[in-house]
Amino acid sequence: LSSYLNNTGDDVRFLAQDGTTVHDAYTYTSATTDMSWCRKPDGGSWSATECSPTQGSTNTPPLPAGTWTPGTLEIHVLNVGQGESQLIIGPTGKTLLIGISEENWNTNQGATWVASEIRRITGSSHLDYVMASHWHLDHMGYAGYGGIWSLLEQQGITADVLIDRDGATWVDSNSDGICDPDLEVVWHNAGTVSGTARNWTCWATDPRTIGGQIRQLAQINSTTQIDLGLASGVTVKVVQVDAQGVMQVDGVTPVAGDHTLDTLPTSENDYSITLWLNWGKFDFVTGGDTDGEYATSSFGYSYNDEETDVAARIGQEVEVIAVNHHGSSHSTNATYVGTLNPDAAIISSGSTNTYGHPDQTVLDRLYNNGTMRYLTQMGDPTRNYYDSVIANGNVMVQVTDGVNYTVHGTPYVATDPVVTPPAPRTPVVGEVLLNEFLPAPQTLFTTEWVELYNPTADRLDISGMWIDDLAGAGGAPKQIPAATILEPGSYYFMEMASYLNNTGDDVRLLGTDGALVYDAYTYTSTSYDLSYCRLPNGGTWTANCTATKGTANP
Repeated sequence: LSSYLNNTGDDVRFLAQDGTTVHDAYTYTSATTDMSWCRKPDGGSWSATECSPTQGSTNTPPLPAGTWTPGTLEIHVLNVGQGESQLIIGPTGKTLLIGISEENWNTNQGATWVASEIRRITGSSHLDYVMASHWHLDHMGYAGYGGIWSLLEQQGITADVLIDRDGATWVDSNSDGICDPDLEVVWHNAGTVSGTARNWTCWATDPRTIGGQIRQLAQINSTTQIDLGLASGVTVKVVQVDAQGVMQVDGVTPVAGDHTLDTLPTSENDYSITLWLNWGKFDFVTGGDTDGEYATSSFGYSYNDEETDVAARIGQEVEVIAVNHHGSSHSTNATYVGTLNPDAAIISSGSTNTYGHPDQTVLDRLYNNGTMRYLTQMGDPTRNYYDSVIANGNVMVQVTDGVNYTVHGTPYVATDPVVTPPAPRTPVVGEVLLNEFLPAPQTLFTTEWVELYNPTADRLDISGMWIDDLAGAGGAPKQIPAATILEPGSYYFMEMASYLNNTGDDVRLLGTDGALVYDAYTYTSTSYDLSYCRLPNGGTWTANCTATKGTANP
């Protein structure tokens, strides 16, 4: 083209054969000699500044070599201000990105910068896993404009798996194939909702989109869903997601579920995903905006204490934590800090944040615990930061061998954790099961016995519960002794003499009140020295089993 485009600004349009339909268009307002306007990467967003021309070849610059040291585990808490973005690289090079922060709903500056950091650090444009801890703008951006959507749709970054929470799904109620964020979002685990959450649902749960094609719901207690080097001994456990098992302040109402129409809806922060990474003696915990207290916001929603539940699920000391909710007063409670007892804590809160992050109580609690604080930026300037390290940039944790590690260059040595077992709790119906019983001993066994099984991940206090036969008949109920704790996945058995009838009987597990039935089974015949058992443990009842008192059923 000769003298076709104006140097002072013009439109460039690509039209269909009819000369009317616009396939693509761009407007520029100035031009510099021998410079071009380009998309970076190819087909991506238009560059905010002019480019060095690459006529007929790729606009994407060659990838850097990468700064990651192979064989090491690196955790990069990126300097995104009042937001969250963490890039974790396992010792074999597998990667997980947690979050992208955007300052405004209609920007993609965060995604653009994080994409450049991914390439600079890893030397690659590919991630194994991407995850949003929860559905807030400063942790995921706004689908259709920025954040994780932009990373995968505009920035030339690819990913194998998108880990997500189960907040909602799109139901195409009018079958038009277009998601209406106001009318076609069905909430699953949610309280306060926003355009961020609605538009994310439209994108991430649509199987036609990049996100919808690779999305997986985070599986609580899984240690294999996220593989950052399982073969090298690296595990990533999903400790909490969607506040599973956590009750509201009344002790009865679950935080999980649809609370969008409640008078006092739950905070979106309550549904954050918490991950626990372990390699050798090194442990790292990150939990998005997980809350640590019961409180009511002045904006009309509730905060709920998931941190205490998370602390119980982890139950040991760790080396490093990413401080929840940017150091908010609602998080990093005393139980959480006391149980995890980290050597170092990293806070991501921007210097211009208007929320007062980090809160002084959080800084005080970490300081008094002996936990060193590292901040990507100084937050509220009125705070006493003690001897905190203000990085004014990314904070990197580098673990060389599962024992020795550095935080922002300061060396530490990981130690075997002091494990604090969680306090046992009272089981509910379905959490303690009759698993096996032997009604007719002869040669292999000298007494009858009944076995219980705990299929949960929690320690259960079964003290004072009862084992009984026929309701209101038969032998007197047998009470389980005081201080009887059934550990996760373990067994308890009670021996008895001439209690169960050989010709048939009931076996029942009753609550401490002697009335509530937790589990029951009726049999009509017996075989000597053979049991009735569930196959597998906690499964379907089967007759004439080879008895395995106190161990797993065959």
